[in-house]
Amino acid sequence: MPMPDRFVFVCINERDPSHPRPSCNANGGADVFNALREEQGRRLATGVKVVACGCLEACMVGPVVAVYPDDVHYGGVTEADVPAIMDHLEGGEPVDVLRIGPPEWELRPPDMGY
Repeated sequence: MPMPDRFVFVCINERDPSHPRPSCNANGGADVFNALREEQGRRLATGVKVVACGCLEACMVGPVVAVYPDDVHYGGVTEADVPAIMDHLEGGEPVDVLRIGPPEWELRPPDMGY
């Protein structure tokens, strides 16, 4: 297998349900990860490496997916979004409706105070 052109990191972090920040896994992160792996296999996309990871810090808009070296971050990703994301991973344009940026990293629950 050749070295991948792109790496896609999918947050599957899981917090205690009582924590004020949501958990990407509880919001479907593992389902997104599995769907991306399945779609990658169907397309024989050997230039892409899908990696499960811990917290990517934009928890309030999870599940979060990060694509490198493109420096593209997606939030609120669902299994239904996977084909469009795979199109991006195979050299297409990023999925603008899913893109998140600096404002999403600043979101915090009101009771956290930071």
